[in-house]
Amino acid sequence: MFIYIIRRIFYTVPIAIGVYFVTFILFHMRDPIAIAKVHLPQAPLPVLQDWVRANEYHLPYFLNLPYHSTTPRADGRIYPEFAEKSIFYSRFFLGIYDLLTLNLGRDKNQRDILEQMKDRIYPSLSVMFPSFIISIFISIVISLITIIAKNWVDKTITFLAVLTMSISLPVYLLFAGWIFGEYLRIVPIYGNPLPAIVVAVISSIGGQIRFYRAVLIDQKYSLNVKAVKLRGAPEWYVLVFYILKSASIPILTTVVMSLPFLITGSLLLEQFFGIPGMGNMMYIAVISQDFPVIRSMVYLGAILYMIGNILTDISYALVDPRIRLR
Repeated sequence: MFIYIIRRIFYTVPIAIGVYFVTFILFHMRDPIAIAKVHLPQAPLPVLQDWVRANEYHLPYFLNLPYHSTTPRADGRIYPEFAEKSIFYSRFFLGIYDLLTLNLGRDKNQRDILEQMKDRIYPSLSVMFPSFIISIFISIVISLITIIAKNWVDKTITFLAVLTMSISLPVYLLFAGWIFGEYLRIVPIYGNPLPAIVVAVISSIGGQIRFYRAVLIDQKYSLNVKAVKLRGAPEWYVLVFYILKSASIPILTTVVMSLPFLITGSLLLEQFFGIPGMGNMMYIAVISQDFPVIRSMVYLGAILYMIGNILTDISYALVDPRIRLR
C-alpha cells in the first residue's frame, strides 16, 4: 500500500502543475498596471509603478530571457541585473517555489495569508465537521428506513428529500434568521455555529438521502442478499451486514471526497452567520478583489481535492478485501 500511495502522489504532480498553470494564467496574464489599479484605484502612475515593483509584477512571466534585462519593465524601469539571474527567475517558477515553501504572500492589508488560514481553519471546522457527521448519520439511517418501510413511508421520505433539495441555500439562511431571531432566541445568530450547523444539515440532507437510498435499493435486490434472506437471516442482520456493507464503496466515495470542504468551509454560511472561517475569508477576498487570497484558496482547494482522491482509493481497500492497491 505504501508504494501505491507514493505512486498516486506522483500521479497528482502533473495535475497540481496544471492547476497552478491555469491559475497563473488567470491571475498574472494581465497588464500589471491594471492589476495595481484594482488595489489602488485613485493612485497616480508613479504609485502604481511602485506597487508593481513591490509585488514583483515587474518580473518576467515564464522565463528570464536576455532581452528582459535591456527593455523597460511594467514599472517603467530597466533591470540589467536580470542578466545575472537564472533563466527560471520569473513569476511562474518563483511562484512554484513559494508554494513549496508555504510562502503564500500577503493580502491587500499586508497580513500574512498563511497565518490567517491557520486562525480561520478552526471556526470552519466548528461548523462543517459537526454538520458533516450529523447529516451523514441521519441520511444513512433514514435511507435504511426507506428500503424496509412500507411504500407510503418511502414515497413520503422521498418527497421530503426532493423538496429540501429544491430549496436553495439563501432561502434556508433567511428562514433560519427568522426562526432563531424571532422565535428560538436561545443562542445569538451572529457568530454562533449552532444556527449554521442546523442550516448546513437541513440543506444537505435531502440530496444525501436520495443518493444513499438509490445505492441501498440497488443492493437490496442483488443475488447475494436474496440468498441470505432465503437462509432465514434476520432483517436487521441483512440490512447492516449485507446491504449496507455492499453499498459502502459508493457511500465512502461521497463521504471521503467531502472531507476537503470541511477545511475550506462554506462561503454563504460563514458570511451570513458571521463565522470567521475560511469561507468568510474567501467571501471578503472576492468582494475586495484580493487576488493573492483568492489564488491561495484555489491552490488549497485543489490540493485538498487531490488528497481526497488518494484517501478514497485507500478507503476502498480497507472496506473491501477484494480490492488490492497495486
